[in-house]
Amino acid sequence: MFGSQERKINAGLLIMRLGLAAALLVHSLPKLIGGASAWKGMGTMLSFINVGLPPTMLGLTILLVEASGAVSLIFGYFFRIACIVLFILFGLYFFNYFSINYKTLMLWSIGIASVFLGLIFVGPGRYALAVRLEKK
Repeated sequence: MFGSQERKINAGLLIMRLGLAAALLVHSLPKLIGGASAWKGMGTMLSFINVGLPPTMLGLTILLVEASGAVSLIFGYFFRIACIVLFILFGLYFFNYFSINYKTLMLWSIGIASVFLGLIFVGPGRYALAVRLEKK
């Protein structure tokens, strides 16, 4: 039913999902655990958004979005929604680094944003927990 090429594609998607989720968790969990000072630092970095939240709440929100997006990448639930939100978030990172002329992180953030944009169209693949549970 599933050919060798399709297994390779789905295995590649699984590796991409798990790798991106690990990177997001390594980035967001220590800052989430770090408390209000770490949240404020994160919120201050993206303060150009100016949605009316104090930097502490903005940082907490951004870190929760990253952590929940990583969990979504791991399990496959709400996969496309998480990829859309993470694409927007990393686009905001890109504009932040662009405005302060930090070229290295600007290139990394636009690269990760383009990966999330591609994952929106591709989907989680066959080896997602959500796909496994739906078939039963």
